[in-house]
Amino acid sequence: MVVYDNPLDLEEAEKKGIELPALVFFPDSVAIDSGDTVTLRVFAMEVQNLGGYHIQVIYDTSKLNLTSVEVGEFFDSTATPMFFYSEDTTSSLIDIYGISLGTDSLAFASGTGNLAHMVFNAEGLGKSTIQFTQESELVTADDNPIEIKAYLEAIIQVE
Repeated sequence: MVVYDNPLDLEEAEKKGIELPALVFFPDSVAIDSGDTVTLRVFAMEVQNLGGYHIQVIYDTSKLNLTSVEVGEFFDSTATPMFFYSEDTTSSLIDIYGISLGTDSLAFASGTGNLAHMVFNAEGLGKSTIQFTQESELVTADDNPIEIKAYLEAIIQVE
């Protein structure tokens, strides 16, 4: 029997009843040792005409330390988005923003793609859940909202 643990697998998403478009972390579950780092990638799954995004993530600052956030590869290299992020350790929130700088057909991207890479350092033992908040949003190049139908979380187990 083949087991699929890829959170980006469209067939598995359909079998699990996950509605699309969705925001997804990859990997969605990982075990690491204290002191190690882990990279979580933020994906938009099956989105149409994406022109910009605001991704808000909440995480456990007592167990994880954010060390960096970098732009993903979803937009074509000729339409690299304007990208920035901020972290509020008091509220345990990360806000990630990306806006396409392309024109015409390069002003948007469709399908499934990586929006950002977040690198965390494990500082405390135990299970930590990383989640998208309802403040996350996707928009078209014309700044029209794209409905996000599912927000999938990630689990980091620090041993």
